[in-house]
Amino acid sequence: MENNPINYIYFIIIGMAVVTYFSRELPFIILKGKKLKPAIVEWLSYIPVAVLAALLIPALLTGGSGKTIDISLSNFYLVAGVLTFIFGYFVKNLFLVIIFGIGLLAVLRYLY
Repeated sequence: MENNPINYIYFIIIGMAVVTYFSRELPFIILKGKKLKPAIVEWLSYIPVAVLAALLIPALLTGGSGKTIDISLSNFYLVAGVLTFIFGYFVKNLFLVIIFGIGLLAVLRYLY
């Protein structure tokens, strides 16, 4: 490879694409046609919830800054998140919950 930085960038992008593809495809290839135990299937069902919580909770508690925990009414992300959770508990419609949360955060940021 030459010392041209763009070649390195292309190499990195292609490498990342290959790693991403195979890391997602490999479990399907290995488990194709195999029956998993119910306990494993139940354990795997918790992964999406755990990943969402790991992404969402730090953003809510730090107010999007990622630096310090801010549990107050001035943290619009936390206020909107809690109110959206309560709204979603009663409504049970994902589309309406998303619209409510985005709209509530927009209103809070506009008013304050």
